[in-house]
Amino acid sequence: MRRPLTRRTGSLVLLLWVASGGAGCSSLGHWVMTPPGAFDAADAPPAPDYALPSNWAALSGEPSRADAVPPNDGVAVDPAEAAADAFFLHPTTYFWRTHWSAPIGGWLTKVITGATLAGQASAFNGTARIYAPRYRQMTLAGFELADGRDAALALAYGDVRRAFLYYLETWADDRPLILAGHSQGSRHLRRLLEEFFASGPLRERLVAAYLVGMPVWHREKEPVPVCATPEQTGCMVAWRSFATGADPKAAIDPENRVQGDTICVNPISWIPGGSAPAPENLGSIPLPMIRGPADLVPGYTGARCGAGVLWVDPPPRRGFRLAHPQGDWHAYDYALFYADVRANAEKRVDAFLNK
Repeated sequence: MRRPLTRRTGSLVLLLWVASGGAGCSSLGHWVMTPPGAFDAADAPPAPDYALPSNWAALSGEPSRADAVPPNDGVAVDPAEAAADAFFLHPTTYFWRTHWSAPIGGWLTKVITGATLAGQASAFNGTARIYAPRYRQMTLAGFELADGRDAALALAYGDVRRAFLYYLETWADDRPLILAGHSQGSRHLRRLLEEFFASGPLRERLVAAYLVGMPVWHREKEPVPVCATPEQTGCMVAWRSFATGADPKAAIDPENRVQGDTICVNPISWIPGGSAPAPENLGSIPLPMIRGPADLVPGYTGARCGAGVLWVDPPPRRGFRLAHPQGDWHAYDYALFYADVRANAEKRVDAFLNK
């Protein structure tokens, strides 16, 4: 049974994102989030056992925050009857200096992860059974620390890889597959695409990969093509949201500070490099607040790809006014286009089943 999107836990996500966005201006915030020494794999928390349901933030047949639906969405499809699966990787939801790599059992991290599933992974629950592993994600401040960043991300990817293999061995059953993630999760999905989907049977099962909220650089040889149309399957989409006129290089991820050719597929028109006006936006959701559920807001903002990022012009409105210091709308990458993502996932799955 689906759960309405509630705002209680999500307000915590909003608070922590604001804190992380302002870390450069707060010495206390910087201290709280920055590990005191270099990364050492020997100090990492124990690896998760993916045979245990508790090590999955969302698991088909188990209630989770990925079951959420906006109250005015109108979707009534039972995920258990969905024709596809979605392997979803949540963004960074661990912000503390205690570990470079997040412990799997941390209660606060679980709460924040659950809220991100409600606002992101739930967009796929009308089309797919959702599998979202917990993993020893790198703490947020690690993106700013060259000494250890790659090793910490590699450890996190090792968990993701094992979770994906366990999913394939245990539940996949040759079903059509969506890959979706946000931020750090999308980074790991990019590696998963390269390792498992460049050729072979998994590529034939891929509906689409949604690599949202990170710079996805064009490469001479891609594991799968960039989606050129809203119905294309076996392809990938990517976007990063910024207010028109903002400087993407101010974002926390240091890769944003390197100019280059990055992929931008407009999440309203679903055309690479495309532009779409606000009336074509099917519905945005406010980041969860303290009271009540979040309704979809149709036509909230248009979007335009340019210089490898997605430019948005959202008007001031309660629930959309925070968590974007210096014009960075990273926290809203899914929220601004929530209903569009849901509709597109359904369209691509239908196209996959009918090809």
